Amino acid sequence: MMTTPSGLLKAAEVYVFDLLKDKLPNELVYHNFNHTKDTVDACEEMANHYQLNDIEKEDLMLAAWFHDTGYTVKYKDHEEESVKIAETFLRSKLDEKRLSSITEMIKSTHVNVPVNNLNEEILHDADCINMGKKQFCKNAELLRVEWEQSLKQNYTDLQWAEGQLHFLINKKFKTAYALQTYGDGKEKNLKKQRKQIEKLKSDQFKLHLKEKGIEVKSKKEGRGIETLYRSVYDYHINLSSIADNKANIMISINTIIVSLIITLFGSGYTFTGDGTFASIRFVFPMAFLVISSLLSVVFAILSARPNITSKEKFELDNKNSSILFFGNFAQIQINEFVSHIKELKKEKEELYDSMTVDIYHLGVVLVRKYKLLTTSYNIFMGGLVVCAVGFLLIMLLSY
Repeated sequence: MMTTPSGLLKAAEVYVFDLLKDKLPNELVYHNFNHTKDTVDACEEMANHYQLNDIEKEDLMLAAWFHDTGYTVKYKDHEEESVKIAETFLRSKLDEKRLSSITEMIKSTHVNVPVNNLNEEILHDADCINMGKKQFCKNAELLRVEWEQSLKQNYTDLQWAEGQLHFLINKKFKTAYALQTYGDGKEKNLKKQRKQIEKLKSDQFKLHLKEKGIEVKSKKEGRGIETLYRSVYDYHINLSSIADNKANIMISINTIIVSLIITLFGSGYTFTGDGTFASIRFVFPMAFLVISSLLSVVFAILSARPNITSKEKFELDNKNSSILFFGNFAQIQINEFVSHIKELKKEKEELYDSMTVDIYHLGVVLVRKYKLLTTSYNIFMGGLVVCAVGFLLIMLLSY
């Protein structure tokens, strides 16, 4: 909950803004007014959470406004100058006790000074609140530029990333509120920093190998190949599943038809109602339907029937057969199979070749399945059409 700032806080904000605008060195792109304002806002957020009284809250926010003003005088140990600037502005406005409390809070922001009370803990956490926010990496780059310009300290990308990781690991929030609110964000930034370090180390290693003339394939290329094979395998398996489902449909429909017609004939069913077959003419279309249904069932069963044997004896040196097909590796001993798989894992090209051969044979099986299935559907369709036309002709000629 944001509250209206007091007159003193408003005056401090204007004073600090003008001071930083006029005297802050241009190379300080991180420790500027934006960082100060973020720190003040974080202090107000935590002060409201801990329900500090008006005096404590005002002192805390005054300390936040002045804690980095010393950068206008010097970079290292700037806290000493920040205290002097705060005392100059506040001495005529506050009593000695409050002024001492504010200056002690400013001093506590120094890296080597311990914090002693809740207000100092809040200011400490507010000053480094960025490590729990999404813009941590962006702000860290600003700090890197600032150090390079102000302190003449240059870092490689890997050195800087490792330094930021070290900072995230060792810098801890002091207040329970900051830990609960920004702790997850800090952990995410820590993970991002570790991934960045791993990537930079990998890039360095690849560059080292490249300088030695060793070609290195990128992970994206390897993933692309793996995705290709995975997609093709999934596609073939889906097609095989569809073919088997269609074959099951044909088997179910045609067996029902055959069973029904055989039952009708077996029970002496008649089309005239006198208990005997009055005319043999109706037998022919029904008999044709039975025959076509039987043939359709046969081709559907052939399509769905599993084939676990290879046409030729499997040999490890045969480039036209794949050990990945279970019908092939079932022909050899388990130790031979394990040994050959180990060899495939070492040689990626051989592994890909073996997978390619396996995909080819899967395709051959699919072609056979769909040819038999097509024949089954065509016979079934032809039988239905001939039977229906036969009945119609007989009915027209008879009546």
